[in-house]
Amino acid sequence: MAANKEKPAAEKDKAEAAPAAGGGHMKLIVIAVVAVLLAMGLAGGGVFWFMQHAHSGKAAPKLPEKALYYAMDPPFTVTMTDPQSGNLRYMQAALTVMTRHAKVVEDLKSYDPELRNNLNQLFSSFTPDQVVSAAGREMLERRALAEINRVLAAETGRKNACEEVLFTAFVVQ
Repeated sequence: MAANKEKPAAEKDKAEAAPAAGGGHMKLIVIAVVAVLLAMGLAGGGVFWFMQHAHSGKAAPKLPEKALYYAMDPPFTVTMTDPQSGNLRYMQAALTVMTRHAKVVEDLKSYDPELRNNLNQLFSSFTPDQVVSAAGREMLERRALAEINRVLAAETGRKNACEEVLFTAFVVQ
């Protein structure tokens, strides 16, 4: 009988050891799952942080402001000398300036007399032959834009305040 008593004790030890061994495996599985979830959470958080800081480091592309136009009225009328005949000819040009800032439109109004004076001198320095072609008018537009921006930069400190000069009417006779 002593053998019978030991057998149940040995079976009891095995029965008690089995749940302990199974519990050990279960602990490892739980730890592994928690570690994987923690790693995924850290990775996701890292990606989120990186994306937020990557976008905040660069300014979002800014859409340009709406174009504003200032018509320099009345139209410019200048005399030009025809180099072949020496006769006087006339050029009349209606000019509109494009900018994207309301303050620049106010500056154009404020400095209109100086701008008109300088543009009259510029326009009369050309010959009729230079301005009758499309290329000549484009050159005149570029030079007028440069002069307008030069005056505004000198008076207000704004550089390249205007983007474009448009001839809305142009006649040479």
